[in-house]
Amino acid sequence: MKCSVCRAANPRSYCGACIRDRICQHDWLVDATNTVRRGDASQKVEWTSVRVQQLYDYQSRRLQARRQRITALRDRIQVREQQIAAAKQLHSEMLDQTASQRERVHQNEQGAMQRLEKSAQEASKAFNKSAGQCQRVHAMLRQDRGILAEALCGVVGLQLRLPANDDVFSSMDGQARLFGLPWPGSDDWAKYPNEYINACVNHCIHVFSVLTHYFHLRLPFHILKRGSSLFIRPNWRLVDVDEAALSIDDSNRASFVVGLSMLLYDVAFMCHRQGVRVPIEQITDVVENLRQAVLALSHRENEARIRLPFTLDVYSVVQEIMKMYSAPGDTEPDSTLRDQVHNVLRQLHLCDDAVDIVDYDDENWAII
Repeated sequence: MKCSVCRAANPRSYCGACIRDRICQHDWLVDATNTVRRGDASQKVEWTSVRVQQLYDYQSRRLQARRQRITALRDRIQVREQQIAAAKQLHSEMLDQTASQRERVHQNEQGAMQRLEKSAQEASKAFNKSAGQCQRVHAMLRQDRGILAEALCGVVGLQLRLPANDDVFSSMDGQARLFGLPWPGSDDWAKYPNEYINACVNHCIHVFSVLTHYFHLRLPFHILKRGSSLFIRPNWRLVDVDEAALSIDDSNRASFVVGLSMLLYDVAFMCHRQGVRVPIEQITDVVENLRQAVLALSHRENEARIRLPFTLDVYSVVQEIMKMYSAPGDTEPDSTLRDQVHNVLRQLHLCDDAVDIVDYDDENWAII
């Protein structure tokens, strides 16, 4: 048969070519058998011997072919066994390498963890040491600021300690003083002449500016000087605004009310940064607020209050200042003055329509 599949042992089916080949063989054998059967005995013997020889040759060739095939299969099996042996050896070597690499990685991890723990301990010790140094430096700086502030208070005549009954200061009227000038009370503010008010405000600005420099603070409102006059304006960027006056005359009372409100707002913010809360009722008592800010430098418990938000409202301060210029017995400020003050606030971008373009510099400025 021609097909290698059909030559297999005990095939269940044959292809068309092999079927035709077997039919031809059977036809030939039938014709030869019939010829022998019709012939004489000598022809039968001759035919039988020829047929046996043909069958022997055929079987011999088949046997030889099978032997060659078995030899080839044995060679292929031997090659495959060699390949399997080589693969097993390679697999064993790779397992050994993997195990050694895992061991090295484990050792490296342990070493790295130990070094990391050691570095973390060293970093923690260094951090604790630096924190201790920072605390000591902060305490020294706070103490030095307190010394400078107390020296300044001694120069300007700001009494940090309440005088005793037999003290020379007890004979005075009891009002807080700066450079010897009594600070006006909220009810008596409008009774003083403009020159006296300007002198008190200038003394307050002088002391407040020096304390702000000692405390190294960035304030919500910035004080600037043009010639002999002082002005104040918002301290945030991206806003081109006007300025409010810090000296009063008969023509700029509204501007002075807004400027004084911003100044007192700055004083309250400085007190807040020292851990002192200034209530709105005490906002006009500037000398007492400055005294409390200086005394707070020696109290460590005030440091926790510094982290609280600063919630004072600018317009609340403006209302308190306008009340000082109200007529006796009136609870509300004069409508004319109120309108003028609102116009100044609008020019300074302290109204609601200008808040959206303000850069707060990461500080919680309280804007109306």
